[in-house]
Amino acid sequence: MKTLKQLALATAVLAVPFMAQAELKAMDDSSLSSVTGQAGISISGNFNGSIGKISYIDDANSLNMETVAFSGFNISDSAPILVDVVSTEIGGTPTQQLQISLPTITGELSVGAIRLGSGASIGGLAINDMNMAGTTVKVWGH
Repeated sequence: MKTLKQLALATAVLAVPFMAQAELKAMDDSSLSSVTGQAGISISGNFNGSIGKISYIDDANSLNMETVAFSGFNISDSAPILVDVVSTEIGGTPTQQLQISLPTITGELSVGAIRLGSGASIGGLAINDMNMAGTTVKVWGH
């Protein structure tokens, strides 16, 4: 019985490439020049994480933020991060740039303890209702 199941599975796996074939046609250069792909990409998701400690050190003194956590940073499918290539002019020179547009991103950031050196905590920190909507980042070489 086990051999029969393995044979059926192997037959199904070998048949898949034949079912997925499509007719391929050659294209000349003029036809190919009018073909375009999907413009840009979209990114969505739910992002969570933590950082054990962030330290600012100056002349052997330090400010430490411990138990840093971020949670619930949601980017919905209906309003994703958009990544696209845009053309612009910089100093009269045409330049292509990678543009990253941020949507509304919800979530919260917290710091469990803030310490001067290794002393007792002087408190914590929470950042709520952060909104990055409308932010655009452009990246290009020079």
